[in-house]
Amino acid sequence: MANLIEPRLAVAVARRVAGAGDADDSYLLERLRRGLEVAVPRSEQLVGEFSGIPAPAPVEWEIIDRARWAEINIKGMTAMLGPIHDKISKRLDQVPLPARLLQTTAVSVEVGALLGYLSRRVLGQYDLLVSEESAPRSASRRALGRDSHAALFFVGTNMVETERRFGFVPEEFALWVALHEVTHRFQFEGVPWLRPRFLSLVHDYLDSVDIDAKGLAQRLAVAGRKLVSRSVPAEEKSPMYLFANEEQKVVLNQIQALMAVVEGHGNFVMDSVGAKVIPSFPQMRHIFQRRRQQQNVAQRIVAQAIGLEMKLRQYELGQSFCEGVAAQGGVSALSHLWVDPAHLPSMEELRRPESWLTRVAA
Repeated sequence: MANLIEPRLAVAVARRVAGAGDADDSYLLERLRRGLEVAVPRSEQLVGEFSGIPAPAPVEWEIIDRARWAEINIKGMTAMLGPIHDKISKRLDQVPLPARLLQTTAVSVEVGALLGYLSRRVLGQYDLLVSEESAPRSASRRALGRDSHAALFFVGTNMVETERRFGFVPEEFALWVALHEVTHRFQFEGVPWLRPRFLSLVHDYLDSVDIDAKGLAQRLAVAGRKLVSRSVPAEEKSPMYLFANEEQKVVLNQIQALMAVVEGHGNFVMDSVGAKVIPSFPQMRHIFQRRRQQQNVAQRIVAQAIGLEMKLRQYELGQSFCEGVAAQGGVSALSHLWVDPAHLPSMEELRRPESWLTRVAA
C-alpha cells in the first residue's frame, strides 16, 4: 500500500534545513542541562500551586537537537494522519508507479522542509502523543534511547542561542521556558478528559477530509475569493480553514478553541508565575513581544502559509481570555475550564470571557 509520507526522506530533508546550530556539542549545553535539572522540578511545584490542576508524577525530560525534534514530529504527524492514510493509499495505488513516487517524494520533501524550518524556532515542547505509560521512566535523562523519547523535551541549541543573543540569565530563562511546557503537561496529564477530547476532535476532522479533486478545487476557489475580499478572520487564514467545508469548520472551531485555551493558559501561567519568581522576567517578556512585532513581510507570509500565524493567534486570544477571566472572577475561576469538556469556551466566548463565566459559574 502506498504511503503519503516517506519518513526517512522527510527526516533527511528536515536535517538539512534545520542545520546543526552554533551551540551543538557546546559546554553551554551542559550548563543548560544543569539549569533544567533545577527548573523542571521547580516548575512542577510552581505550576501545581498556581493552577490548581492535580499534579502528575514527576516527568522524564531530555535535551535534543533540531534534527531530533523534526524526526519526532514527523513520526507524530505520520501517526496522526492515520485516519486518512487508507483513503489516500487507495487512490495512490491506482496511479502509475512513477507518478506515485513523485507524489510521495513531493509531500515528504515539503513536510521535511516545513519541520526543518520550524525546528529552528522551537525552544521546548510537551509531546501529548506520548503517554505517561510509554515514557521511559527508568532511562537516564542524559541518554534516552534514540527510538524513544520523553514526553517533555527542550531544543538545546535554540535555547542556548536565544539566551546568548539577548543576554538572558541562563537559569532564569530555563525556568521561564520550563514553566510553559510543564503547564501543558499538567493540562494533558492532570485533566483526564483533555487528551482524549483533543485526539477525538482531530480524528473527527481527518475522518471527514474529502480528497476528491473536484470538491477541493471548488473550496479553493471559494477560499481565494474570501482572501481577496479580506473577509476571513485572522485565526482562519490557515490552509486547513480555507479548504474546509462547513461541517469541517465546526470541528476546526472546536479544535481551535481548545488549543487557544491550552496555549493561552500556558502563557498565562508562565507569565503570572514568572513575574513573581524570575527577576529578569520583564526583560524577557519585552524582547519576545518585540520580536513578534518586528517580523518582516517574508516571515509573516511563511508563518501564515504553514499555519504558524494561527498558532500565534491562539496564544494571543487564549491568554487574553485567561486574563479577562482572572480579572473578573479571580485566578481560581479558571479552574472551571478543567471540570468538564462542556466547560471549554467557544470561539465567541474566547472573545467575551464574561459570557463564559456567566455560563459555567451559574
